[in-house]
Amino acid sequence: MGPATRLETKASARTQDRGVARRQAFLEAAREVFLEQGYEVASVNDVVRRAGGSLATLYAQFGNKEGLFFAVVQDQHERFASEIKPDCVDHLPIDEGLIAIGEHYLRALLTRDNLAFYRIIVSEGRKFPELVKRHVAASADKMPDVVANYIEARSKPDRFTIDVPHAGAYFNGLIRARIHYFALSDPDYKLSEAELKEHVRGAVRVFLNGAISR
Repeated sequence: MGPATRLETKASARTQDRGVARRQAFLEAAREVFLEQGYEVASVNDVVRRAGGSLATLYAQFGNKEGLFFAVVQDQHERFASEIKPDCVDHLPIDEGLIAIGEHYLRALLTRDNLAFYRIIVSEGRKFPELVKRHVAASADKMPDVVANYIEARSKPDRFTIDVPHAGAYFNGLIRARIHYFALSDPDYKLSEAELKEHVRGAVRVFLNGAISR
């Protein structure tokens, strides 16, 4: 490779790096704008003012406001999916492991950003039905998968009175329970760490007593 080619390669890499950085800046700014204002009121001009760059660059990367919104939601889904994966719990007895998984999941579910995005997706669901489907696949199905994989690794499936995939879904419902609805409907709702732990322990106790044959 000659000197000119190497220089061209470095210049191309710098351009790509700037493009990636600019895209991330747009996503971060848009994330805050959508969280604060919702989809309808949010303005791409506000995003550009916060992120820097130009409106032309934003449109070149995302197409339009809808494309930017979809990109932000996808980014949020990926963040949530990574948040609900607990540290290694394979060494724990099944009840302690499920408690750790449940606590980790519920904390992530109740963060300001995740609650706000849930509200936005529900409010925009009629306009963007595909977005709702993506949300279900990215979040609602993710937790049952985590639980099902853990159960299969830690316990003989034939001990369960229900099939393992359904067991994960039931566990998800027990952990979310009415707490998620309280948090979505009341901005002042707070769950203390002690209350969170107590709720998860109770949910795990009910789950195991109902799902495992004695």
